[in-house]
This record gives sequence, structure tokens and C-alpha cells, in this order.
Amino acid sequence: MAPKPHYLPAALIGGFGMPEAGRAAGLRHAKVRVRRRQAPDKVFGPVKAENIAYQYGIYDVDAPSSDLPADFAETMWQEYEGTLPAAIRALEHGTFTRDDWKTILLHVQAQSIRHPDYERVAITYIQEDGVPAPERDHVQRQRQTTFRETRQWMANARFALIRRGTAAPRFVLNDKGYIPMHDTQLDLKGVLFPLSGETAVLMVVGLALPTDDYEAGPLAERTLNAKGMEIVNQIAWTVPEITCVMGHPGDADYLLQLSETGPTVRLPRLGPYRGNRDPGFYHWALDDIDLPPLQQGQDFRWGAQTA
Repeated sequence: MAPKPHYLPAALIGGFGMPEAGRAAGLRHAKVRVRRRQAPDKVFGPVKAENIAYQYGIYDVDAPSSDLPADFAETMWQEYEGTLPAAIRALEHGTFTRDDWKTILLHVQAQSIRHPDYERVAITYIQEDGVPAPERDHVQRQRQTTFRETRQWMANARFALIRRGTAAPRFVLNDKGYIPMHDTQLDLKGVLFPLSGETAVLMVVGLALPTDDYEAGPLAERTLNAKGMEIVNQIAWTVPEITCVMGHPGDADYLLQLSETGPTVRLPRLGPYRGNRDPGFYHWALDDIDLPPLQQGQDFRWGAQTA
């Protein structure tokens, strides 16, 4: 295992920060500002990306075996972490290839099982499955199972590349690495994965058609306006069981202003995207699907999932 077992890739975190002057060591040494749940009235840093979002022992295996090796987690992360920064840059510049997109998908697939809070979710599931006192290796096996099952879930989803508008704040990142959102009016569930201060990927679950090829690339591209970005970033701060949010060193005051909004927010009258009249976050995924329309400017209810 790495000296610091990161549950959020350090190079991903660094993409939200400022590279260290005079260093060629990559994004792991970039610096970000951090607002912690345990001390919400303060913003810490700048802090090096490599010194955030790690926990010793989180992926340890007590009884290694052929189907649960001691390095099972590191093996999964190595499939994509080395190429993730370049893939994100390619998305930002609009030059990404199918291989770049597959790297992004592996990040999406893995991030659902990396956070320490996954143990709580896994233990509850394992107990419901008939194991009254799950041990650590039960949890690690469940990580492997969830990793595989998440890919099947992704195959039934639709994806969009989401960019920051010129007048909008930068994306912030919580330490789960994703923002679960539920449109309770249309009963659609989605997850936003911020990839840098400029770019994110939005996944809407259960809408894929048989002709879709989710591995070919995102179905759509949208640019968030200022209000849309503020909604997304505030939801990032309210995701259950996160420990912190991170952002660019120049955004310390902005991080401190994030408030705990209720489950209902009012979308902008012309929608959350710049240069587009989609009234909601998910309408790009509904163009060829028969669902009731969301009226412009109305209340839009979001519920963050706990898993």
C-alpha cells in the first residue's frame, strides 16, 4: 500500500488548487483551501493535496487470499490514477479520446467505494444479508462486489460533460469526490463528479437506451451559469458523512459562505445552464425520453443520497 492510503486521489485534489511554484512533482503538491465539518467556521490552508483525504488501514486485509489480495485496493486504483490528470485536462480542452473517457469512467466507478463512510454502508448491507457481526474482510469483499456492480449501474446511465461558465464560481470538491442529487419531482437520481475547478461529469441513472454507448463519451455538454454553480457547490457541502470541502486558494471566502440549504432550491428562471433554456439539470438526458416537463422557474427539490 502507498505510505498514505488516499481515498480521494491526491492528483485529483491538486487539480482544484494552485501548483507549487518551482516544483515539477505534479498535482500532488498543489495547494488547496479546506473547510472542515468539525470546524465549519474556519478555512484551513493552503494545504498540499497529498496531505488531505487519506486514512491509514482503510483498505487493510486481515486474511489475504487469492480472491482478496492484500493489495486489492491499490491494484484497482492503479488502473486509472496514473492517467487521470491527463484525461481531465483533455476533457477541459475538448481534446479527449475514448481512452481518456474510459479513465474518467474508472474514476467514477471506483470513487463510490473509496471513502471511509463506505464501511458504514457496507456493514448495514452485510448485516441485512445475514451476517450479524461483519469483520473487516467482509467489508473489503463488499468493496470488490460494489465496484463490479457499479459498472453495471453506469451502463444504464447517461453522462454529460459539465463546464464552469466564465462568470460562475469554480467547482469545489468534497472528500467523497461526488455529489448525489435526486430530482424528487421527476424521480430521477443523478451524481455529479467534479474533476477540477473547471470541469465535472454528471451521471443520470436509469435513462440509457439500448442504442446508447456510454463508453464512447458523454452524451451532452453543458456550461453552468453562476446560479447553477452555486446550487451545485452548496449541495457539495451538505452531502452526508463528508469531512470537508476543498477549493482553490483564492476561494477561501467563498468556501466559508457555503450554507446548508434545505432540500428545496429555486432554479433560475432560465435554468442552471448558460446559453441553454433547459429548465432543470437533467433535461439534456430527456430529449428522446417521454417524461413530464419541468416548468421553468419553479421549486426544484433535491435530496442527497447517503451512500
